[in-house]
Amino acid sequence: MKHGRVSPFVLLVASILVLVMVNVKTVKAEDKITIDILPEEVLFNVDNMKPGDWAPRTVIVQNNGGLNFDYYVSVEPNGDSKKLYNELIVEIHDADQLLYNGHLKDFSGLPPRSLESTTEEELNFTIRFPVHLGNDYQGLDANFSILFTAEGMEDVGKNDSDEQSVAGAVSSDGNSSSGGSSSSFGGLPLPNTATNIFNFLIIGALLIIGGSLIILYNRKKVSE
Repeated sequence: MKHGRVSPFVLLVASILVLVMVNVKTVKAEDKITIDILPEEVLFNVDNMKPGDWAPRTVIVQNNGGLNFDYYVSVEPNGDSKKLYNELIVEIHDADQLLYNGHLKDFSGLPPRSLESTTEEELNFTIRFPVHLGNDYQGLDANFSILFTAEGMEDVGKNDSDEQSVAGAVSSDGNSSSGGSSSSFGGLPLPNTATNIFNFLIIGALLIIGGSLIILYNRKKVSE
């Protein structure tokens, strides 16, 4: 009694179909607006600032989705006391120019910035503690959130959006002596650069192996 055998060609086709279906699902999942921010949670956590001090930070804005988008930057104060928040100065630069320089409380947002799919850019933020602030500002805190809102710029994603935020916290020193130093900060986590390349590598390897099996199978049939 002969037992039926599944040909290598059928196995190859079935394997490719499964991988293609998985890859299509992955592409569909990525076909949306996805904005990511590095660092992910806290941008400023500065203690004991004194008049004249400044704290520089760098934000990496990433488009990890499958669609191009425009993104907006805004700031919201947190907490009940805004005395120190209202006096802090913020500077925002991109790679080419100064985008804003003024009081944090007066920052009404940046014009929309475009970011293509799978690309990223850096924005540099600097918080400054004005030199003229006196004893009234000793021991105060300023808490705020920096919001990054992405909106679709194409027909397929124009109704889609995504938003991320990073926290900021600044506290003043207990004495009002002039500072003039910059506050350091830790390194950023590595950006997420994962792609579907491994799926394509597997498909390519299966095609090579499957082709070799088909050739061997045909040669065996001819010899029989």
